[in-house]
Amino acid sequence: MIARKIPWLCVCVMLLAGCSMPAAPAPSPIPALPSATPTLARSLTISLLYPKADTEAEMGQSAKFIVRVADAQGQTVPDAQVTLTLHDASGQKVAAIPAAAGAGQVYRTEAVPIPHRTAEGRLRIDIEASAAGAQGHHAGSFKVKNSTSEVLLYKYGFWLDAPTLKGIVPQLVAERGDARNGMIRWGGTIPAQHVLPENWIELHWKEGNYRLDSPAAARQFLLKDVGDLGFTPVREIGSFQATHFQHWDAWRATARGQLGVTQMELMVFYAPEVDRTYALLTTVVLPQAGIDPHAALRDSFAVIPEIHAAGVAPEPLLTKQWPGPELLSPPLGAFFQGLDQPIVLQWKPLKELAPDEYYEIGVDYNYKEANPLFKFTTRETHFTLPATLYQEPNCRVFNWQVTLKRQTGTDEDGRPQGEAISYNSLYWYVRWIYPPGTAPFKVLCPNQQF
Repeated sequence: MIARKIPWLCVCVMLLAGCSMPAAPAPSPIPALPSATPTLARSLTISLLYPKADTEAEMGQSAKFIVRVADAQGQTVPDAQVTLTLHDASGQKVAAIPAAAGAGQVYRTEAVPIPHRTAEGRLRIDIEASAAGAQGHHAGSFKVKNSTSEVLLYKYGFWLDAPTLKGIVPQLVAERGDARNGMIRWGGTIPAQHVLPENWIELHWKEGNYRLDSPAAARQFLLKDVGDLGFTPVREIGSFQATHFQHWDAWRATARGQLGVTQMELMVFYAPEVDRTYALLTTVVLPQAGIDPHAALRDSFAVIPEIHAAGVAPEPLLTKQWPGPELLSPPLGAFFQGLDQPIVLQWKPLKELAPDEYYEIGVDYNYKEANPLFKFTTRETHFTLPATLYQEPNCRVFNWQVTLKRQTGTDEDGRPQGEAISYNSLYWYVRWIYPPGTAPFKVLCPNQQF
């Protein structure tokens, strides 16, 4: 009996001692099924390749933006949606533009003009990209500075677009006076042989109302009050016709420049909102086809009364006491042959001359690539061209211009020298030729003039 009870006792002792039965083995993990497509990382890396932080651009210029989009492994993402938002230095939103995938595994925008009259400083670029649920953001910036149009606006109170017809890169070649009375000449050329494509805009302004109530008043304003006319010398100003420019009553006339290819127009008007009288002179050579080039150059003009401009130009305004003498004869472009008939240049007297005053006649002509200039003086209102000019190698065209001067001294040959007290006259010419086959020199005239 006892022998049969011992095993059960052992079992009870073992249980009381904390022993347990062995645990059942854990089931093996079930392997995951392979995914049909890899999952993209949740973040995209964006790089702004252009413009760089040190890029500088002017307002009015166009810029193209280049962006690279990559995943977490650095691989280019070819199908992202990319948008760039631009803010100027004041925080004002300028534009929101898309970028499209293109060559070189990058995204490019179309050419975007940098708006005029925004805050000068750094233009901020915020870039957002997304692709199949992944997203990315990047910010960059570049420097934007005022264009010449902005500079002129803040100095003088008027707006004018840059004269860039035919892709010409314009330069300010003259800037004189101040915000009340001044002038600018702005434009440029395309380098070529002999005949150069050109466009220029010349703007004059005078404080006050000059009472432009007739064609004669418009002409007097140009010749007497403005006086210093033309990037290229002006030969003739045509008749003035009443018109409207923008919302102002105006006078419009064509003008004739030195060369036959030069086209010029004048627009004269008074702007009461700023109490200024303006003259706009536009000049074109070989203009762009299919447009009115003069309108294209001047139609952006506007006065901005809200800007209280008080700028001063680098040079003082050229002002003279008297207008240029009015030329009388020979008629513009008159034809002469040989020496039998003297060529007498005549003009109207400006005034009774003081003892120290005289007229200076400037005569110039072309030959080869040169332009010799001779100056003569007289107290009369006429002058005969010397035969020695005819005998010099020339291109058969002699230009002449008259200025009233006050003597301040003499040169080494005893001839008077002085300062101009009138503007230059218009720039007339005569044609003085040899009979066929008799010229004592070879005629070398590469530049077509008429």
